[in-house]
Amino acid sequence: MLAEHMTWQEYADEIGKRIVVLPLGALEQHGPHLPLNVDIVIPRSIALMVDAEIESIVLPTITYGYKPLPGGGGHEYSGTTSLDGSTLIKIILDILRCTYVHGGRKFMILNGHYENVAFATEAVELFLREHEGSRVLIVSWWDLVSQEILNEIFEGVGFPGWDTEHAGISETALMQFFASELVREDRIIDDMSERKVPYLIFPPPKDILTKTGTFYKATHASQEKGELLALSVTKRIVEIVKHEFD
Repeated sequence: MLAEHMTWQEYADEIGKRIVVLPLGALEQHGPHLPLNVDIVIPRSIALMVDAEIESIVLPTITYGYKPLPGGGGHEYSGTTSLDGSTLIKIILDILRCTYVHGGRKFMILNGHYENVAFATEAVELFLREHEGSRVLIVSWWDLVSQEILNEIFEGVGFPGWDTEHAGISETALMQFFASELVREDRIIDDMSERKVPYLIFPPPKDILTKTGTFYKATHASQEKGELLALSVTKRIVEIVKHEFD
């Protein structure tokens, strides 16, 4: 049930009965083979799969996120367009406040961009100071991928960690499943930075970036792997929602 497709009367009738899902994304480069809206498509698509299983209302996706960390898909690549943290906090907070006024009490922020988490958390903290009767989940899809699924998706190549798996196997596979028409199949490549460091450097040196914006072995992705990821994450979210919201 998409909020933007409802009339105001339909929205008013349903908002208090349903879990409000807010997909949270980013406009960020994802290599030569994927579009800038990967972090928008994935959480929205998962939200719609979840909506088919539970009583929810899916709000329009927040399409801009916080700045990518150095060594990720950052502003060194054209098209990445980000918000300051304070801006993102205010956007999320305003949406939660307004939805509460109209009757929403149960919320899930479904995140598709790693760097959004701290700012979504701050927005929720501020919101709950005002509205103690509400309940909010913050869910990032990659946190729900089991070790069993990881082993299957990354069989033969190894899992490098989510901080490195940018525009790699998982995101490419999910886009092949959710929006295959947006994937430039002839441009899928494997790439890695010369150096991976366990700390942040500002500005990032060239040897911790890649020339292509792909940070792992995207050629090992497939639509079948994307479907496996999507179904497993959706199942887990549905379980969480049913447990946490009874």
